[in-house]
Amino acid sequence: MSSNVVPGGFSGARELSAVIERAAHDPAFDVEKLQRLLDLYETQTMRAAEKEFNAALVGAQSAMLPIQANANNPQTRSRYATFAALDREARPIYTKFGLAPSFNTEPTGDPNTMRVVGMLAHVAGYSRRYQIDMAVDTKGARGGDVMTRTHATGSAFSYGKRYLLAGMFNLIIDHDDDGNAAGGGIPYRQRANAPEPRSAPPRDMNEPVDSLPVEQVAPYTIEPEGGTWGDFVEPLTRHILHSQSIEEFDQWRLKNQDMLLKLKETKPQLFRLFERNIEGKHQELLAQ
Repeated sequence: MSSNVVPGGFSGARELSAVIERAAHDPAFDVEKLQRLLDLYETQTMRAAEKEFNAALVGAQSAMLPIQANANNPQTRSRYATFAALDREARPIYTKFGLAPSFNTEPTGDPNTMRVVGMLAHVAGYSRRYQIDMAVDTKGARGGDVMTRTHATGSAFSYGKRYLLAGMFNLIIDHDDDGNAAGGGIPYRQRANAPEPRSAPPRDMNEPVDSLPVEQVAPYTIEPEGGTWGDFVEPLTRHILHSQSIEEFDQWRLKNQDMLLKLKETKPQLFRLFERNIEGKHQELLAQ
């Protein structure tokens, strides 16, 4: 029997749809039988849509190459790929196969946890759900507040989207250890001809932690509330890496030049780390 033949002797959704249409216009047709036909049609349609979804997902995954890590995590001395880098590589492929990811959040019952939900939809009408729970953490590595609740929520959402997108398409990230080798595995194979990333230098207690995304604000002078250099460098680095133009980049430095000069004098190693962390963004904005 052909795989597209369904119980009741109907082959294919088109034939079944025609039967349902005729039955709907026949006042003598049994209503319960009509409902069973409708349920059968819906089941068959969703099975066909799921089959198309799976074929598209296999096609998209087979076309996706390993993605090069493009960002540093100074706190863990590791490299990772940002959500923007993942989506920039994956979007032309998943759209070609009729797939589209979308993201939202759901409450978990815990105010310090956010559930990030991803839906991967296909043009045939089938979609698949993915989810991950992320901590909404405003604290830095030394226990001090390094961002507002709003910033921490945005960071958790951004990180959740990155993990979900990678999971949807089983993306391979070259030199990705942003999970801090939780699984104890070996590094992924590097893409051919891709340059080796520079190793991050050893960090001291005043080094800035991970550069998390922040909401867009006008440049201002940062006052380190916690009294350590990390409380100044961490937020400044995050804001600079979020700059949308070279003018905004320069304004952040200009507004905080007095503290930067003091940093250079008293903590030259930390100052050099700060300069290295923002150099890539500087070059990116200059090239716009």
